[in-house]
Amino acid sequence: MDMPYDDIVLEIFSWLPAKSLYRFKCVNKFCNTISSPENSYFNQKQSHNALLRDDCCFFLQPNWMQRHGGKIEFHHLSSKNTTSGASHGFFQFLKHYRPACRIIASSNGLILGRSDIELFICNPVTQSWLPIQTPEYMEKYPDDDLMVVLDFNVEDSKDFMLFLFEVQGEWGSSYLHVKLYSVKERMWKSVEAKFFYGGRSLRFDTHVYYRKALHFISDCFPCLSKKSPYFRPYIMAYTIGDGSSRMIRIPKEARRGSHDSTCQMRIYKWGKPTSSDESICLVRLRKNVFTIWVLADYEIGKWRRVLKIRVKAMGVKEEDHVHVTGFIVMNGDQLIFATEMKTYGYGLSHENFMKFEEICEHGFERNVTNLSFIAYSDTLHPCGHNAVTLPLIQQD
Repeated sequence: MDMPYDDIVLEIFSWLPAKSLYRFKCVNKFCNTISSPENSYFNQKQSHNALLRDDCCFFLQPNWMQRHGGKIEFHHLSSKNTTSGASHGFFQFLKHYRPACRIIASSNGLILGRSDIELFICNPVTQSWLPIQTPEYMEKYPDDDLMVVLDFNVEDSKDFMLFLFEVQGEWGSSYLHVKLYSVKERMWKSVEAKFFYGGRSLRFDTHVYYRKALHFISDCFPCLSKKSPYFRPYIMAYTIGDGSSRMIRIPKEARRGSHDSTCQMRIYKWGKPTSSDESICLVRLRKNVFTIWVLADYEIGKWRRVLKIRVKAMGVKEEDHVHVTGFIVMNGDQLIFATEMKTYGYGLSHENFMKFEEICEHGFERNVTNLSFIAYSDTLHPCGHNAVTLPLIQQD
């Protein structure tokens, strides 16, 4: 049976970035109707399709403690693709709403932000937001970073997943208490199963949701004795369904030299959501050399190295000594990194393998030596029940 014309148009428009749809609203009544907040069916469809598209933008900010604010920049991966974006009003909100306002995480077009006293979910395109109930831990320890995760389930992208991991009692415990934010009830609910994370601190600013589990990598700091099973860095998984924990060892090559002061390791999603090669990749930066492995067999923890290259050998032509200030793997196949002056991209697979490009210059001073990337793709996804328009904004 042929698809009705209106359904065909809806299907086509549902694959467009939210920024483009909002531009069309001014000149087209049909676009104004389908992208309105009341059209939950189309908004959910467009948001779900965005999970299958590449993120084409990113935020860049100093990698400071959450309680500290600072400058936030927004960039496109390619100057040829600027159809996606965030509204001017959103950046005005971040700048003027409260002191120390910063972005903690981004997923499917929604931003998790934190000011000095509260958390909030925000859609930078629709300029809507939803304050999140302030966790008791944040009230008790306002200067601490929250171990919080924002993500979406590709199979059911209707609501976002927001997890909070808390230390219970003294720091000597190897278990974290888990809370899940209920979008419908607008409150934090305790999860019965605790998260066993081992003997090291985990990095909650980078995680991978894969096989219905949240994966985190530990730090590299040489804080434990060689007799400890957690002497070297590792990855820990927390299964959302039953709350079970599992440790995944990183490759032997990655463990060697991991206590070096220049060593940094992060994990990211590898491959596309619709491809069979979807997995987890491990990125290590040590002494200006990037090495990347892909988890080839999840069950037995077998890794495959896909790249090892010195930063200068990629094609960076800066005259001074090159110092990498931050990096991320976007869209499962592209390494993005920043130096003290610019941001660059380096292809990791298929036709873009080892393809180097300069993305842009950034505006951070050279004394800001630790930058944080946050990938972004604009959608019409609602922030949740009772979401309202951003306060104190200047309309576009």
